[in-house]
Amino acid sequence: MIIENPAALPFILNEQIYLSKSDIGNLEAPSPVAAIVDGPPVAEIPVIDAQPEVAQVLVVESAQAVIETSVVSEPEPSIQTPVTSFNYSGKNGKAFLIVCHYPGLEGMDEKHLAALTNTLQRKQLSLDDVAIINLAQHAGATAKQLHAFFKPTKLLILGKQGILPGWDTLVFNQLLEKNGFKALLTDSFADMMADREKAKAFWEQMKQL
Repeated sequence: MIIENPAALPFILNEQIYLSKSDIGNLEAPSPVAAIVDGPPVAEIPVIDAQPEVAQVLVVESAQAVIETSVVSEPEPSIQTPVTSFNYSGKNGKAFLIVCHYPGLEGMDEKHLAALTNTLQRKQLSLDDVAIINLAQHAGATAKQLHAFFKPTKLLILGKQGILPGWDTLVFNQLLEKNGFKALLTDSFADMMADREKAKAFWEQMKQL
């Protein structure tokens, strides 16, 4: 039946729906709605569940791992101890260090060196047995550096200007002997040549050094 006016449809059907046997046999068939649901999958719009706390933790942990890796893999800087050297006279054959102070000169004054040489000969020593250093040419030197470099078992300081921290406990013209190490603080040769008594006081202690 062809119905031209859809408004007349309720009067014709009398608000009752009749099913044929063929329709009854297909009761288990999916309804049009179910068919649509079971049909081809409809693309779902993904729900973005932002979790800033988790994201931040992952970022922090990742950054921490990078930092730890860089710290472990970074080579340790090598520590280099600077080598200290000194200009001195003699060969230090018997570990005998003689300290003097002559501003403007490379070493000792020639006359004073001659007097020192004579004094050493009286003790059966030569310049090859000692090391003579002019502290005026090594203003930044320390007693620790000198001991490490020369390793002296005997120390003679000529003049108070040759006193360094660590040697300031020495008593003037009094021989110090401790644990096999001997040290003597005395006048400079300039003072001894100008005063015979100072020269005699020096020699009395020098004989034991």
